[in-house]
Amino acid sequence: MKRLLALLILLSGISLQAQLMRPSQFSLESADSVYAGLIGSSISDIVGVGDTIWLGTGHGLSASFDNGDSYIGFSRRFSNFGHGGVSALEVSGDTIWVAMGFDTTTAFGDLKAGGGISRSIDGGASWTYLGQPMDSLQMNIVNGDTTYEKYSEINVCGVSILAVDVVTPVQNITFDLAYDGERLWATSFGGGLRFSTDLGDTWERVMLPWDGLSTLDSATITSMEQDILDDPEYYAQDGILHLNHVAFAVKAWNDTVWVGTGAGVNRSYNGGITWDHFTFQNSNISGNWVIALNRQLLEDGSERIWASTITTSTGDVTGFSFYESETGYWRAPLLDQKVWNIASDANTVYAASDEGLWKSKDGLHFTLLPNYHNPDYSEIAYSDEVYSVLVNDDGALWVGTKDGLAISYNDGLTWNIHKARSTNTDDEYYAYPNPFTPRYDKVLNGQGNLIIRFVANAGDDISITVFDFAMHEVKEVVVNVQTQFSGPQERTWNGRNEQGYLVANGTYFIRIEIESEIHWTKVMVIN
Repeated sequence: MKRLLALLILLSGISLQAQLMRPSQFSLESADSVYAGLIGSSISDIVGVGDTIWLGTGHGLSASFDNGDSYIGFSRRFSNFGHGGVSALEVSGDTIWVAMGFDTTTAFGDLKAGGGISRSIDGGASWTYLGQPMDSLQMNIVNGDTTYEKYSEINVCGVSILAVDVVTPVQNITFDLAYDGERLWATSFGGGLRFSTDLGDTWERVMLPWDGLSTLDSATITSMEQDILDDPEYYAQDGILHLNHVAFAVKAWNDTVWVGTGAGVNRSYNGGITWDHFTFQNSNISGNWVIALNRQLLEDGSERIWASTITTSTGDVTGFSFYESETGYWRAPLLDQKVWNIASDANTVYAASDEGLWKSKDGLHFTLLPNYHNPDYSEIAYSDEVYSVLVNDDGALWVGTKDGLAISYNDGLTWNIHKARSTNTDDEYYAYPNPFTPRYDKVLNGQGNLIIRFVANAGDDISITVFDFAMHEVKEVVVNVQTQFSGPQERTWNGRNEQGYLVANGTYFIRIEIESEIHWTKVMVIN
């Protein structure tokens, strides 16, 4: 129980979904329109199929059908989606599945909830809402008294096993989806591992090994059958008792399935019938709480399975590990890095982490790529954190950050930046985010940034000054600096005064002087 409480506390504190999800209203009504442009700048998932790129964001799903030249967006407002932000994404040809999640207030405080899965079989032209994978609430009425069943029964290698019924979307976000050509696999915090053979219309639960077991097969079940009969509730499929039944990540192809849980990595070669279970106690994987997986096919035909782990405070560590198919051995070459997402080609593996994007050619030695900006610095991704990464078929590197999308066609030497514009104003002179929290907003190199947007011509002299509500000068951001190009551009303020101290809460006015023309905007600072 202590391990579960530690896991729940850690999940609440570092959850990517906690940073990306936005509460919204729920609707089953479908619309015929889409949003023109990138729908969100916090990009949690990237999936590419040729020139078509799908992007999961905190405000919905975006797509580019021309390799990044233009974007459209899908969300509850425009399409038949559940509410929240994208928590999982899978694409197979013209079929797309997108899972949503959101924050909800309950009697137990703010918790995460699954917003359901939507599916398109026509490349995004129309969507069907499938709901959140859950169990049916079983009600019994005896002599007018109503009771509810806690368990259902599932067959595991010929033995009936209890499974706790999960009948609520709360604490039941779908974290990952994978399609193997026959089955759609889904991992959910409360709902565990499930698969669907009808593209998500119906779901079957899958039993994973109990925490202390390294295998789950017919021989194991036969040897344990009496113990299971003696204590069926302990040996139930139950995420509270067994952290290996709390599923986070999945990769699947043909009959092979890899699943990351709160208690290790599980592998099946027969479509989920039997399992091998890897933990830091029985192998060299860095940790037991596995939040991301990747399959890397190497040039020599072998493969590596990459896993990102977070410590559960039981002796394991946060890190990045891989399993070599030829040696059957785990190695942990990158430790103390919280990796959210993984991508690879035959020569290189990339790890999207809290500190940025790590890159390795040999899987053993990693370098951190520098910050992301257009060659002329007209756009900069103000984010130390990288949430997602894709190596596309054409070799392009797509990187999702907290502040937009970065694309490189030359292995990270130069970048093109794409962002969603969050302002609702038509004014060409404004500042965002507004309100601005310097410790948390647009953090780059450990420092928050207020983005000051304006339009100028090449060679114009610009000066930007911040004043407090009493019109006392607080900070000269730039003074008589010549612009290098024409059009929209930006400068930043870190929320500090001339002495280097963070300013107090309140309203601040920003004067943007371009040649002899003066423009004003204002921002609320909240620390």
